[in-house]
Amino acid sequence: MIRLADPDNPDGSWRQLPTAIRQSLEGDKYTRVRAVEETESGVLVGGAMALPATWAFTHPMLLGSPNAHIIAGLVATLDSLAVVEAWRGKGIARALVADVERAAGSHEEGKFGAAILYVTHEPELTDFYAGLGFTVSPDGIGIPTPLGFICHGPIKGFRFSVKPLRTGVQMEPLPTPYGRQLVIRGVLPGPAR
Repeated sequence: MIRLADPDNPDGSWRQLPTAIRQSLEGDKYTRVRAVEETESGVLVGGAMALPATWAFTHPMLLGSPNAHIIAGLVATLDSLAVVEAWRGKGIARALVADVERAAGSHEEGKFGAAILYVTHEPELTDFYAGLGFTVSPDGIGIPTPLGFICHGPIKGFRFSVKPLRTGVQMEPLPTPYGRQLVIRGVLPGPAR
């Protein structure tokens, strides 16, 4: 979930940043963390964190299945994005999102790159993400599989936006058993239609 972070609040999302950065440096982790410092003072002015789609591990269609790890790796989540207010409007958030896209979509040795990047965000950030090439989803996403749709949606009051990270990914808002979702084809191998 994306909310504006307050780095001066010890209970805020930045408290976990050092741990997340250490984990992101471990080769076997999918977590990606990037932080931006002001060069003269070294003060943290922004940061972003991307994770695999952790909801895949508890999804009813994937519970206990080894496919949960595959889906989690192919669907990346922009979990946190924050820029200190005095530094907003300088392109830092855009640069952080672009860096997350490159990192999540890369094909590291022994790993698949993610096919899509999604973000759950506050409604007032919809235009920001649309400007970065994200498509807002009406009620969540649906990924077709041979067994049916794997669907996931945002928390009430928030928006869900998605961006393909590789060619061949097609997105189309369609009615599903779970509402009008952005159906995403090309995440899993198989026919596009």
